[in-house]
Amino acid sequence: MLAAIILLILIGIVLLVLEILVIPGFVAGIAGVAMMAGGIAWTYTEYGNTAGHLTAAATVIVALAAVVYSLKSRAWKRFGLQGKLEGKTVAVDKMEILVGDVGVAMSALRPSGTVYIGNKRVEAQTNGEMVDRNVKVVVQKVLTNKVIVKAAE
Repeated sequence: MLAAIILLILIGIVLLVLEILVIPGFVAGIAGVAMMAGGIAWTYTEYGNTAGHLTAAATVIVALAAVVYSLKSRAWKRFGLQGKLEGKTVAVDKMEILVGDVGVAMSALRPSGTVYIGNKRVEAQTNGEMVDRNVKVVVQKVLTNKVIVKAAE
């Protein structure tokens, strides 16, 4: 009987730690708290008030210690992503594209899309107008990662 109570409380503590570190969504946490409460209530009914009070206090202390230890030990880092993105954006402002250059819309600009200016494929945006595919465009402004264009007249 005592072993079952201890096991119930320990499983509850493990579920509580898993809820905090790994499994979000309250399901494991609620199940863990319910198991701990069930173990404490079972202790009260089987062994009386003194044992129940001691079990409740010990459960709270062990649960807090387990949570604090698991957070400080950085054990949860093993579950997180460790990779880094090494990519970079294309610097359009360094591609020698100038205001007034003429290009062709390779996709419909609604209001953003892709254009070819010279032999360079770049992201482009209009000032709200819609430009169909294969229409000539003129560069109005060059930004770091895209150009602002309008349909050529």
